[in-house]
Amino acid sequence: MSGIASDKPDCPACMATVANYAFTKDDHALFRCGNCGFLFVHPYPTAPEVSAYYAQRYNFVRPDFYPKIRSRRYRAFWRSLRFLRYVRGRAVLEIGCGGGFMVNAFAQLGAKAVGVDVSASSIEFARNSFPGGTFYCEPIGQFGERGLTFDFIFSSEVFEHLAGTADVMGAIAAAAKPGSYVYVSAPDLSHAAVPADIRQWPEISPPEHLQFFTRDALIACFRRYGFDLYREFPHKKPAHDRIFVRTR
Repeated sequence: MSGIASDKPDCPACMATVANYAFTKDDHALFRCGNCGFLFVHPYPTAPEVSAYYAQRYNFVRPDFYPKIRSRRYRAFWRSLRFLRYVRGRAVLEIGCGGGFMVNAFAQLGAKAVGVDVSASSIEFARNSFPGGTFYCEPIGQFGERGLTFDFIFSSEVFEHLAGTADVMGAIAAAAKPGSYVYVSAPDLSHAAVPADIRQWPEISPPEHLQFFTRDALIACFRRYGFDLYREFPHKKPAHDRIFVRTR
């Protein structure tokens, strides 16, 4: 995929019709919304292109092996404690669960924990290693059609990898119970630590990272699907650390 698209796409975050070409990085054209600041690759790669990329990206994972297993389990457990009030005794979903470490940590806190990921090797490892969780290997849009609902949805370092917002937000809206919470961690394009020349920001690395939310863009995206910002945590590094609540 290369070159500059001739059309001017609507913003996938706020749907404003003011997205313009910004620059090209690694043969991928990026557009930026003049309304909310959302930056995104256009055109996005196709689903087969994304699947092929991640099949190669995670070819080191095996049913009985995942890098840094011990440290991942340790960090997942301590991180999960931060969300104890949201997960204990609740139905919990992790989007982009990888090897299942956070799902396992949530299950240890008493959650009925479910994970979904497109990486077959990661899901195979998770199923073999963490029988306390339930795991699905499929695109998030497909998972959203299952009719499962949750009290808490967790997504860490996933949104920037996705080709658009419709599938993930549609699935979140379908899976979120009234009053449920959604946690999102992702690179924050509006953070003061982002370089003035955003082309120099290491997070902009297509085709691995395909879209980049400002604070306004993330809030606008969730608001379109019936969620309001509930809580946000300050970060020294340019990262979203926010919780949304289903209000509509």
